Amino acid sequence: MVCFLVPVKSKKLSSDWDKFSELVERSLKSINGQKDKDFQIVVTCHELPTNKFEHPKVHYVQVEFDVPTLTNEDWEKDRQLKEGDKARKIQVAHKYATDNFNVDYFMVVDSDDCIHNGISKYVNSMIKNNEPGWYVNKGYFYTEGSKLAWMIRSNFNVRCGTCIIIRNDLFEQIIVKDPYLYYFHEKIELENNLKLKPYPKAAALYSMANGENHYMSQSKMMNLVNQTKFFTMDHIKSVYSKLSRYRPRRIGNSFKKSFNFYHINQ
Repeated sequence: MVCFLVPVKSKKLSSDWDKFSELVERSLKSINGQKDKDFQIVVTCHELPTNKFEHPKVHYVQVEFDVPTLTNEDWEKDRQLKEGDKARKIQVAHKYATDNFNVDYFMVVDSDDCIHNGISKYVNSMIKNNEPGWYVNKGYFYTEGSKLAWMIRSNFNVRCGTCIIIRNDLFEQIIVKDPYLYYFHEKIELENNLKLKPYPKAAALYSMANGENHYMSQSKMMNLVNQTKFFTMDHIKSVYSKLSRYRPRRIGNSFKKSFNFYHINQ
């Protein structure tokens, strides 16, 4: 069985709690749309989301540790505090799942992302092989409100936290304590010469610039755009590189069905 772990940030760290709760609800509905029903979902949070999604496979665990106090001046320090909060929630979710279910593989899903509906079927079909796990090499970037999603054909796991499916006994290797506590979603090589394999399909949809991202916030994206020197040779090379790695896809009925996806009113 595969168990999906969903850490949810505190209301105190959200810019719009009601909107963020809608993103969480969509994410949970997306995860719950798996074709193979042998899975569980554990959600860890300080406060329960508004109008939380109720389902027998969804289990909410409210944590008791304090919400991190941000500086609001040092962006990197605040990011580390948020990542530490996320990692602790992942640890709590992992313990709850291990204590209550017979889990073979875990997958962490960011609470504003969506996933493909074939993940549990694929993973459960591979349990007998005892693979260390998989990383999502291909996935989609989506800006809220857009009619298109952009598929990145490599290194998706470096950019998005919804990317690792790992065997239960290896799970602790993706939670790192140095230089600070965080969920190391870029990790592919494990101890004892074990290595995660690339998942065979585009398996996740990364919701970007929705106002709630730890890293790629709308303001962060604008800063990156404003720093770009257009029509220079470096810019032209950058554009060519992106065009070779990204492919647009219309968000039609087939796409929505595969990710159990729907648009959220802005």
